[in-house]
Amino acid sequence: MPNYKGVAVAFVVLTIIFAAGTGYLLAFPQTRTTTTTEVSTAASTGYPVNIAYKPSLGYYLTNGTGFTLYMFSADTPGNGSSVCNGSCAGFWHPFYAATTKLPPGLNASSFATITRSDGSKQTTYNGWPLYYFVSDTSAGSVAGEGFYQFGGSWYAIPPTLQQTGGQIIGGPAYSVGIAYKPSIGLYLTNSTGFTLYFRSTDTPNSGKTTCDVPLCEANWPPFYVANLSLPPGLAASSFSTINPYNSTRIVTFHGYALFTWAHDAAPGDTTGEGIGGFYAATIPTPAAPSAATTSTT
Repeated sequence: MPNYKGVAVAFVVLTIIFAAGTGYLLAFPQTRTTTTTEVSTAASTGYPVNIAYKPSLGYYLTNGTGFTLYMFSADTPGNGSSVCNGSCAGFWHPFYAATTKLPPGLNASSFATITRSDGSKQTTYNGWPLYYFVSDTSAGSVAGEGFYQFGGSWYAIPPTLQQTGGQIIGGPAYSVGIAYKPSIGLYLTNSTGFTLYFRSTDTPNSGKTTCDVPLCEANWPPFYVANLSLPPGLAASSFSTINPYNSTRIVTFHGYALFTWAHDAAPGDTTGEGIGGFYAATIPTPAAPSAATTSTT
């Protein structure tokens, strides 16, 4: 006589495994074998915050129906307030979720609530206040990406962005990325997240650099890509190329030659900051910090 009870149990187990596996793939679209397809995990999940993916952006946060959540570079993460008020809030609507039911990959500890100047509530992610953009008229739209308005730039907020710093935008699709650290502000990286530096002793738009000896080049490899691909928020007119050595080309930003630091061991490192007159290439224009904030480590 067939063991129908055993068959039924096996069927239930397989159903549970399949459902769990499907949920994992939805929560972590990076397990997909293709990176050419946009993914939204918001549909039918019931989560107030979710994760979506675009090849040009990587992973970024959305609300529960797939609308992009943005950060504002003029905000100070973790200070409990937003600088986007009045007319600014008319374009960049504060996002607020009363519950913190989250998909796998997002931690409730990363989210908090602040009280805005008008008394309303706003959700933060690792200290960054979250916003919608009024011109995003459908789920998956990122019309606000790289938009400069109200004294700062707006970016879709990636799940990896921490209060202490992180990659805001970048990846294989772009030659240059943008990152943030409270002590530096917004600054340039290469496509893999390594910091791009300029030298404060250089004369911008001179076609030259003071880093012109073998020892300097060994520690500060010149940054060059033949075909520069830029993310939203960076203008092609800000970049050019010089050939100061008659052999090695260097990309410039606002006339300053760009370099990496050979001793930065991982993406996000800025250990070259302040060494030998080199500083992270800040946005909108390169600038050395004041003596009070200069790092020598």
